[in-house]
Amino acid sequence: CTTRAGVVALDARPTTVVRATPLGIAEHRAMWSAVLPEHAGAAASLAARLPVDPAVARAAVRDARALAGVDGGVPHPTAVGSHVRARIGAALPIGVHLVHPQVGWADLVLAPDKLAQLRSAVARVEHQGTVLGDWGFLAGRTGAAGVRLLFAGPSGTGKTLSAEVLAGALGVDLLLVDLSRIVSKWIGETEKQLAAVFDAAEATRSVLFFDEADSLFGQRTEVRDASDRYANLETAFLLSRLERYEGVAVLATNLRDHVDRAFARRLEVVVEFGEPDEADRLELWRCHLPDAAPLDPDVDLTVLAHLYEVVGGVIRNAAVSAGFAAAADGGPIRQHHLIHAIHDEYRKAGRPFPGAPFRPSGERSEDPSCPPTC
Repeated sequence: CTTRAGVVALDARPTTVVRATPLGIAEHRAMWSAVLPEHAGAAASLAARLPVDPAVARAAVRDARALAGVDGGVPHPTAVGSHVRARIGAALPIGVHLVHPQVGWADLVLAPDKLAQLRSAVARVEHQGTVLGDWGFLAGRTGAAGVRLLFAGPSGTGKTLSAEVLAGALGVDLLLVDLSRIVSKWIGETEKQLAAVFDAAEATRSVLFFDEADSLFGQRTEVRDASDRYANLETAFLLSRLERYEGVAVLATNLRDHVDRAFARRLEVVVEFGEPDEADRLELWRCHLPDAAPLDPDVDLTVLAHLYEVVGGVIRNAAVSAGFAAAADGGPIRQHHLIHAIHDEYRKAGRPFPGAPFRPSGERSEDPSCPPTC
């Protein structure tokens, strides 16, 4: 009853306050053990990868059981994960592209120490139940379940591919953020759209990937006018939201020095991507030339890897271009197709072309289709 305007008087009956708080790691583990008892041993992994509401978990397991019943089997945790993503795959906000990972660790050519860093990020997610739940690290800390990574290095060195491999290893999707559609000239709109992106990533339990992150997570500057003030506010918002993010976020940049230093202490993993050495270039050539592609016996990938010091993105483009050139000629892919394609990549980048490989006699190739600089 109301005694006077704006004041509500409670009667003498006892009042019970029930606080509804988000489920923790231990609760999610118990939930998965209950809804999928056949795979109780995978409950910790499911809790770390898919910390969803109980209603979503039950519905996903029901979907997986119905499908497994057709095949006469028990639903596998991987299948349950795909049904969870289908259940929570709500409409994504503008500027976000959903990618279903199609690559794995075998598709990634990186130095062993870089691969170890990526695997450690996966391990941070998989062992959250033990470290954060059982052992009590970061108890009560907002964003403790989040894993934030920075991929820094030149273009074409495998940053986007690594993010996709990371998502595939975790059994989740990848959300690519198109910053050109997120950043707005209207005050407050950028923060609003970024908040929607983070919320969508948490809801879908996807890996969030910001390419060219230095344009958004740039250094704060001295305030000289209103535009500087609002730019600094955007950076401050991102710092706060990234720290509270309860998922896996990857920031990729070609210019690490341009990223605000305040982000450094909020990052769990920093991976420096460098240009591949000769052994890695040889492996990249092999990866980007499919087994089904017809190669002429004159193709020598060892020579290409030794002579042309290029990154994986350039090798991929050259391999595809050589494939189309060979198809147009009606024959297999020959060495001169690959040389011509790599020459085009040098020309696009504005770099001097080293020329065609030498023949055993010491003369350069005289193949008529070889670039003029041969």
